[in-house]
Amino acid sequence: MRRLTLAVVLALLSAASSALAAPAAIRTVTLVETRPIETALGDSTLPSTQLEWVAMIDGAKKTLDLEEFYLSEQPGEALSPVLDAIGRAAKRGVRVRLLLDAGMHRTYPMPADSLGRLSNVTVRTIDYRRIAGGVQHAKYFVVDGQESFIGSQNLDWRSLSHIHELGTRIRDRSVGTALSGVFETDWTVAADSNATTPTLVHGVSFPLAFSQDGAAGKLWISASPPKMTPTAIPHDLDVVVERLRAARREICIQTLTYGNSGFGVTDSTLHKELIRATTRGVRVRLLVSDWEIGGRGEKDLRALAAVPNIEMRISRVPEWSGGYIAFARVEHCKFLVVDGEWLWIGTSNWEPSYFLGARNVAITVQHKPLALEGMKVFESDWNGPTATAFGPETVLAPRPHGEQH
Repeated sequence: MRRLTLAVVLALLSAASSALAAPAAIRTVTLVETRPIETALGDSTLPSTQLEWVAMIDGAKKTLDLEEFYLSEQPGEALSPVLDAIGRAAKRGVRVRLLLDAGMHRTYPMPADSLGRLSNVTVRTIDYRRIAGGVQHAKYFVVDGQESFIGSQNLDWRSLSHIHELGTRIRDRSVGTALSGVFETDWTVAADSNATTPTLVHGVSFPLAFSQDGAAGKLWISASPPKMTPTAIPHDLDVVVERLRAARREICIQTLTYGNSGFGVTDSTLHKELIRATTRGVRVRLLVSDWEIGGRGEKDLRALAAVPNIEMRISRVPEWSGGYIAFARVEHCKFLVVDGEWLWIGTSNWEPSYFLGARNVAITVQHKPLALEGMKVFESDWNGPTATAFGPETVLAPRPHGEQH
C-alpha cells in the first residue's frame, strides 16, 4: 500500500510538472496597448505595442505587408527597434512591402524613402483623396499571410510612447487572407491609378469561429470605403450600425474625434443610432480626446451630450515632463464595447469621412472575455484623473496639439 501511495504521489508530481512546463495556449486575438509614459491610462497587464510588433516582424519568414497612414521616426525612440526588425527581416530574405498615404508621405518622406532603398523592401504611396475623397488611414500589417495586426497605432515613434493606443494581434489565416485582399487592392492601385476594382478574396466567410480563455467566440473583419472593399469583407459602417442597433444595456465608445461632418462628407448615421439607443433604455458613454475641443465636431458633441441617458467625458492626457511633443499626449484609441459582450477595434475616428471615403479596417468580436478586457481599458480611462465630465454647457479651453513655431 505504501509503495502504491508513493507511486501515485510521483505520478501526480510528474503531471503537475508537465502542466507547469507546458507552453501557454496561443490566443487567436490578443489586445495590445500603448500606455503613454507618466500616466496610468489603460490596462498595465496588456502587452506593449513595441514588443508585440518586434516579435511579429522577427517571426516573418516569407512576407511582411504593411499599410500605414505614415511613417515617422525619432532616432533612439521606441520605433527604432521596430524599424531595425524590418531591416533584419529584409536581410534574411523576407519580401517587405510598405504602403503609405501619399499626402502624409510628403509630410514625412523619411525614413520611408531610406527604407525603400533596402534590398527586398518596396515602398509605394496611394492617393485616396483621388480615389474616394479621403485618405489611406488604415494601420495594419500581415505576416506570412497568417498573422495580422490591426489597431489605432500609427507607424510613429509617438504611438509607442506618448499616445494612448489600442490594437489587436490576430493569429488566424483567414484574417490574414482577408486583410491581404485589402492590401493587394491598394497596392495595385498605387501602381496603376486606373485599377479601381477590389481584389477578390476566396475561401473566407464571416463570421469566423474561434475559442480562447474558455469561451467560444465569433470574429469579423470589416473595412472602408465600400467601393474599394473586397466583396467578402463587410463594410465597417454597416458592422458598427448593426452593433449599435442590437445594443440592449450599454454602449461605450472611446475615440480621438467625433462628428457628423468633415472633409466634405456629411452623415449623421452614427449620431442618430446613438440617440435611438437611448430611447430603448440603453446607457451610452463616450470618452473623446480633447483634440476635438475647438474643432469642427465640438458642436455635435455638445448636442449629443444634451441627450438624456448619454454621458460624455473628455480625455486630457498631461504633457510629458520632458517638454511639449507635437501630435502626441492624446487619447487615440478607437474602440466600442456593447453590452459587455461585443468589442469593435478599428482605425476609424467617429466621423463619416473615415467610414465613407477613407481606407480603414477593423476587427469585431463577440467574445465576453475580450469585451471585458476592452471594458477594463475604458473604465480605467473613464474613471481616471485625465477624464473631465462634459455637458452641453461645459467650458473647456482648446489645447494645442500641433506644431508650435
